[in-house]
Amino acid sequence: MATSVYFSGAVKSEQDLYEDLVTESIKIFGQDVVYIPREQIAEDDLLNETWNQYTQAFPIEMWLENVEGFEGDGNLLGKFGLEIRDQGTFVVTKRRWEQTVGQVTTGNASRLKPAEGDLIYMTMTKRLFEIKYVEPKSPFYQLAKLPTYTLTAELFEYNDQHFDTGWNEIDQVEWDNATSYSYIVNGSTAYDLGEKVTQWTGSNDSGGDPINVVGYVSGWEGGGVNRVTIISPHQSTNGDGTFKSFFVDADANQSLVGTESGTSSNITHDQSGDEKTFYNKDVFADNDEFEVAGDSVIDFTESNPFGDP
Repeated sequence: MATSVYFSGAVKSEQDLYEDLVTESIKIFGQDVVYIPREQIAEDDLLNETWNQYTQAFPIEMWLENVEGFEGDGNLLGKFGLEIRDQGTFVVTKRRWEQTVGQVTTGNASRLKPAEGDLIYMTMTKRLFEIKYVEPKSPFYQLAKLPTYTLTAELFEYNDQHFDTGWNEIDQVEWDNATSYSYIVNGSTAYDLGEKVTQWTGSNDSGGDPINVVGYVSGWEGGGVNRVTIISPHQSTNGDGTFKSFFVDADANQSLVGTESGTSSNITHDQSGDEKTFYNKDVFADNDEFEVAGDSVIDFTESNPFGDP
């Protein structure tokens, strides 16, 4: 038997009213979060991995569906230490997301809906979550319309991504966890903290533009030492998924150039091979010891992802 022709849920005024009520409910009972779109810089076809950065952040309200706390596997104590596998389900109305994020995002982060790989920063708990799945059909066609996105997210694990969102508490994730490398340079002019530094690889792309290795300055020591510390130094601007290291004993055409300070110096010594320096705040961690000892046995560089000698 067919449904009645005298009743219909597909009335735009009622659909708009329903979405307005959902939006108002989230504003009252929801959480203030920051939505961070992912930008894919390059892709490694061999390992099926992408080099990502996060340069935009949008404050928005979302409803945390797990009212009794985070879901997931919780805290697990294994042979590699403590693992926290919290999971959260966030709900946001499509209208609010399009107004706040969808119409404002720029560059290759522009999109029409939330995407897997984007991040959600909870301002209340100071935690970053990575979106693993976007469900666009829950609840299922209320009043013949889909008014919300349901985002399933897990606690974010940092893996040398670049953060430059303008939110200090979010960008601090990179400064606290990124691998850092120390180089001695022949110039005495200081680099600015946080600025991007580039070095020409000696070749150009198909369009004739120079291919640069890119990193970010996290420390400078002058006074005759002239040591610069760089985080995330293997990003190549050619965008083909290849990652290169900075050149040591570079000639004049391959100087380490600061994009903001204008400082230009040649690298004369790589101290990273003598003493590994990581932003690891666990005093009991053995990362440095394993890395230094392992370098004499197995090649762990990015160019040898399988660790074969």
